Amino acid sequence: MSTLILGLLQHTTIPFGRWSQLLSLLFLLSTFIYKKELLGVGSLINTLLFGEAISFCANFVQFENSRPAIINFIYLLLGFTLMALGTAIYLRADLGAGPVEGIMFCLCDKLQFSLKYSRILIDFTIVLIGFLLGGSIGIGTFFAIFALGPMISAFLRVFNIIKVKISYPLQTTEK
Repeated sequence: MSTLILGLLQHTTIPFGRWSQLLSLLFLLSTFIYKKELLGVGSLINTLLFGEAISFCANFVQFENSRPAIINFIYLLLGFTLMALGTAIYLRADLGAGPVEGIMFCLCDKLQFSLKYSRILIDFTIVLIGFLLGGSIGIGTFFAIFALGPMISAFLRVFNIIKVKISYPLQTTEK
């Protein structure tokens, strides 16, 4: 969603964190209209706190480009892995889908797409609109489009396997 927000910032004075909240509310409204059972208290907390966290952290975070490219790429991989893992964890908590994830599940249902392809479609569309508005794109943008959905899907599959093994542990028979 960063590319979309960066594009919107080219045309407005609304801060980045506030745009995050506004777009998230729009996505939640869309999910509510189509499939409100996907939403819960976690959906609202995600929407409101994420934008505030962005605004708060923007005052303290300094972006540095003096590191070697390989280190930046490792940070990119680590960041996306943690993002996908975190998304899978809060989805598995069943407290409500996040704004983008709600749309993702609606697309899965409506278009009969897999989760990973629904997420790719959403991310691609958001980036395209942001780019057309003047937002910047980079290697992380392409990674977000094409890798985040498959990574979230993979983590959810792992969690499903773990859930089955916990629910149905191997039983030993003693004689």
